[in-house]
Amino acid sequence: MKQRQYKVRIHSVSRFIIPMIIILCSLSFLLVEYFPHVENQFISFLQFVPVLLISLFIANKIGTAKIKIVFTSEAIIHTWERKFPLSWERDITIPWGIVDNYVFQNDRTFDSFIINLKNNTRYKIDRQNMFAEKDDFKKLVKEFPRLSNNYRNKEVAENQKFEIIEGKSFYESKSFKWIFYFLVSALLLLISNKIINPNSETPWSAIGMLGSGLLFYGTMIRRKNIDNKKTSL
Repeated sequence: MKQRQYKVRIHSVSRFIIPMIIILCSLSFLLVEYFPHVENQFISFLQFVPVLLISLFIANKIGTAKIKIVFTSEAIIHTWERKFPLSWERDITIPWGIVDNYVFQNDRTFDSFIINLKNNTRYKIDRQNMFAEKDDFKKLVKEFPRLSNNYRNKEVAENQKFEIIEGKSFYESKSFKWIFYFLVSALLLLISNKIINPNSETPWSAIGMLGSGLLFYGTMIRRKNIDNKKTSL
């Protein structure tokens, strides 16, 4: 079969979060120490916005690399076009024969594409979804289910053919659902406590952030359950 290639900007979660925390704390310290204190909360917030945006921008640059993924009739080939800073990772070759299943995992800040292998390891790439990226990540995720099986089973005997199917993400697991239900219960308790005791130290902003996160993951779980029911019909 003809080779197919994808150029993708990938992100390292740890290389993004750690610099983000360090830069944000450092710039916040400079803001507090060397800029006049402002009583007005709205103006204070406006002063903090550039600090946050600069921290996000620099951390995003540090935590970004460029790769090329090529499908050949024998394997998936991962080639580094630009590595992470201070990184010595090697290029990767994954024979089609050891590919078991794949998972696309959508999250609030990072999307992940995972290829689980039969030797109990996995190939995983993460990409941030806060800023628009012009690459082939979405194309890779869309075409992999069809092309992986075409490449995997093109030149093998009938009794050696194997269908590469979609696996279950962490958010479909029972452990995650238990965590989700626990956090929903905690949210309801916090809301009840805040209503009964308006002077509670828990701010509504924190409750709102927890609620928005649970709404996101709850919607994702519901959508996945609907998709699974449609597939089983």
